[in-house]
Amino acid sequence: MSINGIINTSLSGLFTSQAALQATSNNIANVNTEGYARVRVQTAANVLQGQSAGVTITDIERVVDQFLESALRTSTSNLSEYTVQREFHDRLQGILGDPAADSSLSAGLDQVYQALADLALNPADVLRRQQMLSELKSFSDQINLYHEQMQSLRGEASTQISETIIAVNTELQRIHELNPLLTRAQALGEETGGLEGQLALSLNYLSELIDIKVDRDSSGAVRIATSDGYPLLDTSLSQLEYDAPGIVGSDTVFPSIQIYRVDEELNQSSSSNDMTSHIRSGKLEGLLEMRDSQLVDLSVSLGELAARVMDEFNAVQNQFSAVPAPNSMTGKETFVDGAHQTGFTGLVTFAVVDDSNQLVASTTVDFDSAPPADFDALISQVNTALGGDGTLALANGVMSFTAASSTYGVVIADDESTPSDRAGRGFSHFFGMNDLVTAAGTGIFDTGLDGTEDHNLGAGEAIDFTVLNSEGRELTTISVSATGTTFQDMIDELNNVSGLGAYFTFSLDSEGRLSYEETSTYENIVLRVDDDTTDLGGTGISFTEAFGLGNAHRVNASRDMEVVESILEDPNQLGLAVFDATGGVGDVVLTDGDQRGALAFQDLETSLVAFETAGELKSTNVTLGQYVARFLGNAGLQAKRAQDLEEDNLALQYEVQQRNSDVSGVNMDEELANLIVYQNAYGAAARILSSVQDLYDDLLSVV
Repeated sequence: MSINGIINTSLSGLFTSQAALQATSNNIANVNTEGYARVRVQTAANVLQGQSAGVTITDIERVVDQFLESALRTSTSNLSEYTVQREFHDRLQGILGDPAADSSLSAGLDQVYQALADLALNPADVLRRQQMLSELKSFSDQINLYHEQMQSLRGEASTQISETIIAVNTELQRIHELNPLLTRAQALGEETGGLEGQLALSLNYLSELIDIKVDRDSSGAVRIATSDGYPLLDTSLSQLEYDAPGIVGSDTVFPSIQIYRVDEELNQSSSSNDMTSHIRSGKLEGLLEMRDSQLVDLSVSLGELAARVMDEFNAVQNQFSAVPAPNSMTGKETFVDGAHQTGFTGLVTFAVVDDSNQLVASTTVDFDSAPPADFDALISQVNTALGGDGTLALANGVMSFTAASSTYGVVIADDESTPSDRAGRGFSHFFGMNDLVTAAGTGIFDTGLDGTEDHNLGAGEAIDFTVLNSEGRELTTISVSATGTTFQDMIDELNNVSGLGAYFTFSLDSEGRLSYEETSTYENIVLRVDDDTTDLGGTGISFTEAFGLGNAHRVNASRDMEVVESILEDPNQLGLAVFDATGGVGDVVLTDGDQRGALAFQDLETSLVAFETAGELKSTNVTLGQYVARFLGNAGLQAKRAQDLEEDNLALQYEVQQRNSDVSGVNMDEELANLIVYQNAYGAAARILSSVQDLYDDLLSVV
């Protein structure tokens, strides 16, 4: 080998050792840098024309295991999903409190029952009445608070979704900018460890936000998709979009998360597509799960609780009468009009009493043997029989009963042995003539309809539905227009196989409840009501509200729940007395201090109530107190489930992280050993170069 060849060989050794020393120093410097993967210099013998010509660097590579990196990103996404769920449940548990605490919902209901027991001892005591009403108000206020906070948490989840999407877009843009730098560096054979480190950090953070799958093309650029293969970044950049609504309520229809491609050269975006169903884990999925599923389930079960509490207390309040009787009763909004058949069975008495509780006039309607043809006929029959002393009226679905004289009172009393009944409720209870507790919605959808009555819907009125699959992906949107004249005509239209009937089958049961189930073609699909412009006969009640289609109408039973203000102001309006249907005109038919109403209220503590399936709580017959315990227990169970899933995934992530660190992490002992090796190699190459220099000097001195 020539002297020049020796020089070139030693120089290649110097340069290679210098590069190896630099790589080793970088490894040592980044020993505590999160996400850093150590680099390793790959060398090969340099051969020119069959002769050895020193050493060359073939690659400076990051030491990574692609499988472990992918597994780490997956475990990071899963952990982030359950962490955000656990955080929301922690906040919710802080609102619900300890079920055993005196301030809990269970304790609140127990205090109502205690006040009722005290009231039963002396029903005429105004202070005991006030105490009972105060405890019931406190219980209602708690339910209101829970409702508001659950909707607030849904709103917070929606806001965080918007913020998370901004973060996703930022990381996608950053990776999109790194791609050409990586491609250039690889093409020129430059060291890419620094760029790869930045890319790894960005990918790790992105995996916290959304589930991703990462591939490399031949140029070195990364391609990113969701775990189900939907592209986020390939040859062009994609961006996500979500417009969070400002105010969130039970009826809020959230927009879907859209994705669109960005054409940077033309400075424009393509049309967007629904991205929601492609999100399978990560913070985004955790937020979507809380917003659209878990908090909704809890809100529905809270609404079911509120609805049954209202229904049970109102049933007693409407069964009995206040003393003195109120001058007027005005019911709640219903879908009923005068031409509808009454649908009642049994007997009910309409009476007018004076300020001495003496009967002025009364009439009993027998819905069994002599039923009025419709509500107009019923009203005419009652008003004629009362001879002007009292007036029964129905306007826009609201029933009212008013005494002619300002000193008179009105009473609606069911027969003791054969009470009036429509869908399990007496006349006064059905129309809410003397309700004790009200809310934004009733939560009870036993209409008593048999389908033959006219719906009185107008032309152009329609209901907009969306059908979603089990993953929340939109399958179709369907608009059902008002059709026909009867409720059955509308049900037939819902069952139209060219529309909604292809997905669901609707039916009306004997109590007038409208239910639906999936057709045999589909499984685990969801029906969502997006908009409803129908108005049943000008009553202000829509078709979906009357039948409780959509979760919002069930949830609204816990919104604005309150004790009727007039009863709070005057506890004497509490219905505790039984009307004496055997009394004649001039007889005292109501007695102040009657204990029977108070005892009926007290019996609510042990009465079994039929609850429908609500969220994760299945249909059951339990007491109100037991259902409160089930509601609180289910909320706690969901919180514990989120915590357990977080802990399990944290342990899994730690294990994967340790294994990945064993491969990619910096081992100080190994790096220090390499440092000595490369130093010695550098010194040896320098010594050879020095020796060659001496040879040159000797040769030149000879000349």
